[in-house]
Amino acid sequence: MPALVPELVNMASDPTISTTDLLRRALVVARRLGVPELVDWISSEMNGYKHGTPLPDYRIVYGSLMAYNDVRGHDIPCSIEDHNTSELLRRHSEHQSIPVLEELIASGVQLVRHFPRSIERQLEQSMMIPMRPKLVFSKPQVQGIVEMVRNQILDWALNLEERGIIGDGMSFTPQEKQAVQQQHYHISNVSGSQIQIGSSGSTQTQANTTGVHIEALKGLVEAFGATLAGAKGDAADELRAELATLKAQADSPKPKWDIIKATARSIKTVAEGAAGNVLASLAQPHIATLLALAG
Repeated sequence: MPALVPELVNMASDPTISTTDLLRRALVVARRLGVPELVDWISSEMNGYKHGTPLPDYRIVYGSLMAYNDVRGHDIPCSIEDHNTSELLRRHSEHQSIPVLEELIASGVQLVRHFPRSIERQLEQSMMIPMRPKLVFSKPQVQGIVEMVRNQILDWALNLEERGIIGDGMSFTPQEKQAVQQQHYHISNVSGSQIQIGSSGSTQTQANTTGVHIEALKGLVEAFGATLAGAKGDAADELRAELATLKAQADSPKPKWDIIKATARSIKTVAEGAAGNVLASLAQPHIATLLALAG
């Protein structure tokens, strides 16, 4: 019988093997090795990510802002004068599973996403002729998500091979399992997307994990700050003040996560109070990520 890990390497290197089938084999390897972090990640890629949960950054894509013109019978580009607003409107978090994305690629069907109705109305009101706006994504963009997942599995399998973890006879020895379970695996969100590996249970690992979270927090503060650029009103001012608190904690040598959590909840309250506002709608993805990061 083939060894599990070399087989996984071969599958990841073979373009005729679908990424969906590759994920199924990777799930077998992760479960038999007892690596819950990777089991969760692989399951999310196979079944789709729940809304409101942080995504790996390869699943953040920027679409083309379009609208359907009934007179011409096809889509036409929509232009937004303000660059920051345009970037925020075009930013999309893709939650669909790899099997669904592969089916879209094979069928040639265009990936299209519509805005919340509150944003649609405000965009339509800014047009001379109201048309329903939407985001359109190219086939290479969707393919890029699938390829990133495939590359991460290949990198992980090669790392196992380099460490002599093979899985002969479709199973792993207790020594192989122990060697893997002593490692900490982390799929980065916001600031990175590689599977990061470190020693589990050590002081160094705890420091590295905190560092990853702080770097993610810094990236989130920067992205959220861009959302507020040029925004006016009491809600925007309150959110800027809360972001200043988060930035201070992110820059601190000893960040206090209790303060970060309290600030995250405060930001959520302010945004909910501004319901129906375009700014509030655009801020929601950042808030969901912040709450998940703060725990």
